[in-house]
Amino acid sequence: MRLASPTRGLSPPEFRLWRKLADDVTLPGPMIIVMEPDASEAAIERTIAFLVSSGFDVHRSSGQRRTILGVVGDVRAETVAIAHELEGVAEVVRVSESYRLASRRFRREPTVVEGPWGSIGGTNPWIALEPVGEETQQSALESDTAGPPVTDVPYRLVAGRPFDAAVWRGRITPETVGSLTCLSLHPQPSERRFALAFVERGPSWGAAAWIGAAERQLERKEGPVVLLEAGGEYPTGARTLEIAAITRARLRTHLPIVVDVPIIAQRARYCEAVAGAAIGAGVDGVILRVWVGREGVQPHLPATLSWREGVDLAERLRKIAAVVRR
Repeated sequence: MRLASPTRGLSPPEFRLWRKLADDVTLPGPMIIVMEPDASEAAIERTIAFLVSSGFDVHRSSGQRRTILGVVGDVRAETVAIAHELEGVAEVVRVSESYRLASRRFRREPTVVEGPWGSIGGTNPWIALEPVGEETQQSALESDTAGPPVTDVPYRLVAGRPFDAAVWRGRITPETVGSLTCLSLHPQPSERRFALAFVERGPSWGAAAWIGAAERQLERKEGPVVLLEAGGEYPTGARTLEIAAITRARLRTHLPIVVDVPIIAQRARYCEAVAGAAIGAGVDGVILRVWVGREGVQPHLPATLSWREGVDLAERLRKIAAVVRR
């Protein structure tokens, strides 16, 4: 017998709720239970009690007319069969993982991506510098021919500390910035010196879609992968750090996560709050946009910190991480 789709009859808000929950509970062997529109509160509570007593975690979401239960745990066939028979249950749907190589079931221990750029995913947070000079503008970043900025204060970058590496968004990436190895954030750089790839989360993606994109990159067998969080986006263009997406991704994947602070913050005065929240949430690294040109010159890119501000913030972030990771 062919079963009806579990989304049949759902209103648009309920359908969006169902899709969000399906993304949120994509863990080993979960399922989603859609209750009947007229299911009583007592029937819903009995269903939840049965699931909890069976050893599952249950996440309840109520729409305008229906209640949807996300069931997290290793669901077996007999559990599905019993759930179908419970009062008020309209449909039971198994949720399968859409990724394998990126899953914690494939690799339990967190991946540490090491190289001349330092360690991403190690004990200490990885803090990268995005250099901004007088000629650095958005149009240059989007150009296929423009190169990186020329710093007028190279002595500041001789030691490199407290930064681990540099990053560049344009297609043409320098080998180094001062003493720092430079990595490309561009999806298609003109030359890839290192096999490392950053997979950015789309503004509307949940954790499953994000990890799924990383899975496709891993399947190409071109090198290690790092997840890049650039924030969710509002219709106004403002961005927000998605702590929930980061948390869910950390539970599901062994891949390290780096937060793109300037893209999310959009203004220099918000960088410290975004970076601090990211480190507090347990991410493996952050990117800070820092001025390396002549002092007193106004940067052409937003969310650019002065050299002193960047150094001080990086040092504070390491102290925060030391406390959080005890």
